[in-house]
Amino acid sequence: MSKTSPLQFAVMLTLISAGAAISHAQDAGALVDKLVKKGVLSSQEGEEVRADMMRDFATQTSAGKINLSGSITEMKLYGDFRLRYQYDDREAQIAAPNHVDQRSRWRYRLRLGADVAFGENWFAGFQLQSGQNSDSGNQTFSNGFDNDGIFISKAFFGFKNDWASVIAGKQKNPFYTTDMVWDPDINPAGVVERIDFHKLFGRGLAGPSGDYGTDGKSMAPTEVHGDSSWELSLVAGQLFYQDNNEFNIGTDFKTDGYLFVEQLIGTYHFNKDVSITLAPAWMTFTASHLTGLRNENSFTDTSNVLSTTTTQTTKTDRNRLVVNYDAAGNITGGTLQPFVVTATQVSSPTTTKVGGGSSTGSTTRTVTTDQVRSGATVNLTAAQAKAQAAALGLAQTGPANGQTQRDIDGVAVTTTNTVTLPSIAGETRKLNIITAPGDISFKIGSLKTKVYWDFAYNVDGEGRFNDIYQLRTGNAATDAYRGYKTRDGIAWLAGVQLGETKKKGDWSLNFNYRESGIASLDPNLNDSDFALSELNTRGFKLSLAYQLADVVVVNLTGMMAWNLDRNLSGGRATGGSAIAQDNAINVVQFDVNVKF
Repeated sequence: MSKTSPLQFAVMLTLISAGAAISHAQDAGALVDKLVKKGVLSSQEGEEVRADMMRDFATQTSAGKINLSGSITEMKLYGDFRLRYQYDDREAQIAAPNHVDQRSRWRYRLRLGADVAFGENWFAGFQLQSGQNSDSGNQTFSNGFDNDGIFISKAFFGFKNDWASVIAGKQKNPFYTTDMVWDPDINPAGVVERIDFHKLFGRGLAGPSGDYGTDGKSMAPTEVHGDSSWELSLVAGQLFYQDNNEFNIGTDFKTDGYLFVEQLIGTYHFNKDVSITLAPAWMTFTASHLTGLRNENSFTDTSNVLSTTTTQTTKTDRNRLVVNYDAAGNITGGTLQPFVVTATQVSSPTTTKVGGGSSTGSTTRTVTTDQVRSGATVNLTAAQAKAQAAALGLAQTGPANGQTQRDIDGVAVTTTNTVTLPSIAGETRKLNIITAPGDISFKIGSLKTKVYWDFAYNVDGEGRFNDIYQLRTGNAATDAYRGYKTRDGIAWLAGVQLGETKKKGDWSLNFNYRESGIASLDPNLNDSDFALSELNTRGFKLSLAYQLADVVVVNLTGMMAWNLDRNLSGGRATGGSAIAQDNAINVVQFDVNVKF
């Protein structure tokens, strides 16, 4: 090594004195990078100081006994543990023996991760967690005292410079969003590119990081450097959703599932306390078959299912007697005409509230009544006509030069059919979703406050309603009572957050209302807690958090949801994966979170 200059020696001495732990040494390394960028140290001097720091750190501290690869310039270890009590109850649209009406569970979630830097531009990371579901790391205390598994929830590497980044692998959600569209626990897999235009053109801040706050929203930056007043970033993701065998028969069975997302995130700062963020995005899916998903209410459905709607067909043989009278009102003859009368009725189950409880019944409607001649008309003599009239209790005299008509019905024969809906394979078909989340952040006195919203519209909502969920097939026996409505393809959310939890004594209150049409969102991505991931829902979410210590936060959350359209039964709403099977869903959660 070349001779150490006085400046290098002073910098090294200062940094090493602060490097009594791994995290301090990492901070010192970052400070060296800043000094190089500011021109205080040359690049060569910076590398020499860093090498001296690492050597002294390894020999002079107990933490330095940890042996890391020479390519690693920085490593951050992190984790959290959450203990949860959860109660939920549901009111089914259709009574079913396997329907879970209520649950009470103790659960936990453990996550351990590491972020690693390889010099200034390259980085990687991984995270391990309890629970295998993509939308929940929760593990229920059950099965005696059995040990639980650990799963990989993140594994990625990437490249970044001052204004752009590329990340490949299973990673934290990079998009600005809410839990209406994306469950906060889902870490998508794929390749994500980001360009920060405000940095590219010499402005100040980085945009929202993609990390989630207590409201399930991606967090926007809260600090402004220099005279920067705006931020603009483009985030694009090519996400791997499902790997299918290309030799399978059928287009959807052999097509791999991909989700493509493009989002423009713009933030304008009026001052250091007031800002507005708008983040329009486009989500489009390839049409493919999904298998093996382990979500709270996964939509992976290829089986034939019985429609909840039944058809009754009643056929009746009918003879129509017509008796003719002369001027004196006496019977002179008549005719007998045979018919077949067919009546079709459709019945669908309903659940109605009765004095705080519920009862299951059915609503019946007549779809068609058809009467068709089934043979030739038979002419009756006066005697035959009189005999028919007497048998039916008709008077032997009638209106002068008139007629009397009477229908003679035979035995009715009724058949009942339950229609089988055909299987489907393209669970991701007809999903082309425009989203528009945003927020306005400000202070009320010293209290940080945020008004936030989200909006989603599935351009192909009607096709998904009709073809994928099979709620409108053109068959009277299986169709929903109504056709597609615009709101079936729309979801929206509006809420407010007061306060934030960063240090001991902090608190926050979060409240929102949302509506999610049955064809508006991907049921495999939305929040697994609110309405237990069901669609065709609306309702409230209220959460109160308090920070007991710098690393401990307690949180109480209540969610009340009911269906957007009551008794929207049939198809995949209540059959198969049953993505809208309940009339009402209530969830209560109490959490203790420890971060380390």
